[in-house]
Amino acid sequence: MAMAASEIENLIKAAFPDAIITIEDLRGDGDHYACNVISSAFDGKNRVQQHLMIERSGCTCPQTRS
Repeated sequence: MAMAASEIENLIKAAFPDAIITIEDLRGDGDHYACNVISSAFDGKNRVQQHLMIERSGCTCPQTRS
């Protein structure tokens, strides 16, 4: 079952309190999202490291940015 966008945002905010988060429903079906997460926690990290940090928060959104 898919996560709601609000659930994704809550998980990310819990892991990265300073995060600025945008979530786009890619297909309009509530099942495919792209997330843009801006956080100081990503400073000095490459994209793979950033992505792993997001996955560890419980989300599997494809985009991160410091």
